[in-house]
Order: sequence, then structure tokens, then C-alpha cells
Amino acid sequence: MDYYLLRKKFCEMSGRYDLINSDYTDNGADFYINAGQARLDRMQNTGQMKAKYVKQVAAGTIKVYVAGLRSVHKVWAGNSTEGLIELSNAGTVEYLRSLYEKQLGDIDQGTPAWFAPAILRPFPDSSTSTSLSGYYDIDDLQLHATIPDHFTYSGIVIVPPPDSTYYISVYGTFYSPTLSATLLAGTWTQTKSMWTEVHPSILLKAALYELESFYRNTEGAKDWNNALMVDVTGIDHDFADQESYDINQMGG
Repeated sequence: MDYYLLRKKFCEMSGRYDLINSDYTDNGADFYINAGQARLDRMQNTGQMKAKYVKQVAAGTIKVYVAGLRSVHKVWAGNSTEGLIELSNAGTVEYLRSLYEKQLGDIDQGTPAWFAPAILRPFPDSSTSTSLSGYYDIDDLQLHATIPDHFTYSGIVIVPPPDSTYYISVYGTFYSPTLSATLLAGTWTQTKSMWTEVHPSILLKAALYELESFYRNTEGAKDWNNALMVDVTGIDHDFADQESYDINQMGG
């Protein structure tokens, strides 16, 4: 479903025509729709919520930034020389430190063997590479020269740092892209997601729930949530059936 039409439908169903402009461009509706989509994402850990992110990294790289990452399941490293290697999950950066007992960037380069979810946030949050210049053990943080910019980053760290160019494949669950639709010279530029293309009615219910909850309409929010849960449970049943079928087929 075209996103601008879904936006229009949201305003029709809620009666909040003030949330779109006369040409159906956004005037506040996107906030509630994207909030609803994020809630749906967090309710689902199967199917289209799973994805693989592949990034080429240079020798010496220890941080891999992954936008929209919710959780990491597996990580592989590969190139034409080494083939594919599954990295062991260290669980935490602290465990990696206990293995090597040095700042991660000082570990001898080689074939990546371990990964862990990154802790990119410095404290205080206002820390920058300029303010921490000369400090030891900061190479795994996300630091900008003049302004803090770690708030929207997520990712992993890999060790040993690669000794050549590798492709890093991150398997996990990811958030859907932020939805928007802009109009220029009569042409719409729109983003899509699994929810807009496959389950637009569920996305509408989630957005209407968010609208009611923000305005503290307890009964309205409860009604939309009850309707939403019926649909989400149906999706869960579909995925459970698929996964059980796959297991039975593999097991003979």
C-alpha cells in the first residue's frame, strides 16, 4: 500500500485530518505511524524482522556499525582467500577484554575469531575525540571530533582486528525503515516496509493505538490493542508453523 494513502487512511479512521495537509503530506501523522511500526517490530522476532547486513571492512577494523540493529544472532567473516568463518559470540565486550587484556585496537591483527555487541556510548555523553585525546582504551567507543554522535549508533566489535579486507555478515533482527512520503512536483517519494506492503491494516491499528495512548484515552487504546493482538498472534502462528515444518523436513 502506498504510504501516503496509508497516512490518509490513518487520518480518516482517527478523524484527525489536522495531522495531514490538504495534499496528503505529513503534518504530524508520521509520528504515530512510525511509533506504531516500531512497536510492531518489537513484538516480532521472526520472519521479515530477521535480516543479514553485509559490510566490507579494512584491515585493523574493530567496530562495525549496523544501523537499525535490534539484536545480533550470528556473525560471519569472509573473503576470497579465507572463505567464510563463523565468529564465536563473546557475549560482552568485557569478556573480550578478559581474553586479550589490552585495548582492542592493540590486539595483533589476524583472522577475526570473536564478536560481541558493541558498547559505543561514552560517559559523559558529551565526550568527544577531542576531549578524550590521548586517552587509553577508547578505541571501541563512537567519538566525534566536536559533538557527541553515538546516540543513534549500534553495532559489534570484532577481534582479532582483520589483517586484510574482509566482508562481515551480521545476522539478526532489525527495525523496519522509518516511513515517510514527500511530494515534489506531483511525484511522491516514499519508503516501504514489510508492514506497509504485507500488513497495512495491522500497521494502521498499531498507529491508532499509539494515538489513543498519547492522548490518554485508556479505553480507546485498550480496544485497539486487543484488536492488534489478535492479528499479531495470527502472524506468530504462521511463523511457528513454518519453523516447525522446516525442522521436520531437516529431521526426515
